[in-house]
Formats: sequence, structure tokens, C-alpha cells
Amino acid sequence: MKIRFLSYPMDSQMPVYGFAAPAAPDIKKLRDLRKGDSSDSYWIGFNNHWGTHVDAPAHFFKNGRKAVDYPPDTWCFKRPQVLDVRLKPGELLRRQHIEGAVKKRSDLLLLRSGWAKRRGRPVYSLNNPGIHEETGFWLRKYFPGIRAVGFDWVSLSSHAWKEEGRAAHRAFLDPSGRGEPLLIIEDMDLSGVNRGLKEVWALPLRVKGPDSAPCTVVGVFR
Repeated sequence: MKIRFLSYPMDSQMPVYGFAAPAAPDIKKLRDLRKGDSSDSYWIGFNNHWGTHVDAPAHFFKNGRKAVDYPPDTWCFKRPQVLDVRLKPGELLRRQHIEGAVKKRSDLLLLRSGWAKRRGRPVYSLNNPGIHEETGFWLRKYFPGIRAVGFDWVSLSSHAWKEEGRAAHRAFLDPSGRGEPLLIIEDMDLSGVNRGLKEVWALPLRVKGPDSAPCTVVGVFR
């Protein structure tokens, strides 16, 4: 059995949706062993939608649950499925891209596009692919076992199609929609995923207040 990270660490070169320049967490050293302090201590500040993170329903809905509101078993996926998709810059993934390939038994759908190779370049943040709202409605209607969708590009919303991106978020996250909302895991590292993927654990930072949260994701491989 092998365990691998499927998420990126936070660093000074994190790509951010809609910005050509990378984002850097606000990291300040409060105590320093090398300056004679008794211990090291840091202050870390960052946007909750930077890096690998999970979008929860409260991101778009006042009555939606926040990431911290979900029970722990929400984040353990026993039947993950990886689909390889090819998406051009700005292209929206529609149901036709994956129709016939999604398995009824899946509880996590991971979309691997190869866009991870562009991570760190302006095109990753400014001309990323996205997902069309019809795909969210379709998945919620016909695949009720799927609890989350993750992918290897920066956002569900293509920067070239902002209004369509907002509609897609609502289609996935609406607590009043058909079936349960589909959690969204953005900016994943799926480059090392192979057919031996057995389980996935996606663990968001548990902070009361924010709608969504940065997420550490690990895959368990046979």
C-alpha cells in the first residue's frame, strides 16, 4: 500500500484564479530560535480559496453548509473514479465529455486534464477550463452516490466564462437542488494517480466561520 498527496502545499508561488501573478501566504516569524527565543513561532495568513481547497455550499448560498459543518466520514471516499479528459484553454466540460464513463458506484469523481503541467504559468489562472452547469445538474440527478468532484485545474469556473462559472457553482452546490450538493475540490495534483487508487481522504482545514477551506488530500494506492 502507498499513500501519496493529491494536493499542493502552500507556498509563495500559488496560482490564483484570475490573477497572472502567483499568491503568497502572509508568513511572519514571531519567535526565532536563531535570535535567542526559546522556540520558533509563525503567523500564517491566506485566502481560503487559494491552493487546493474545497468549495462548500455556503460559498454561494446563505443557507448552505460550510466545510466545517460536515461530519468526518464525508471526507473519506472508498470508491474514487479517475477520468482523463482533454480540455482546451477556456473550454467548459459538458456531460458529453464524460457520458458513458461515469460509474454508478463512484463516490468521488476526479477529472484529470493534464492542466497541472501549466500550473505556475499565467494561462493556468487566466484561461483555465471549467465545467458547465448542465454537468452539475446531470451528475446530481443520475449519480446520487457521488459526493464530490475534484480536478487538476484552478477553478470550476473558467475565467473566460465567469457568469457560466457562477451558474455552474450554483448547480453543484445548491442545497435546494436535486439530491445532495456536490462538494468541489479545486486545484488538485492528479499527476501521480494510477489505476491502483483505492481510497481518497480530503481533509479541509477546520475553521469556524469561512464558507470553504484549504484542503489536504491523500490517495491510498494498492
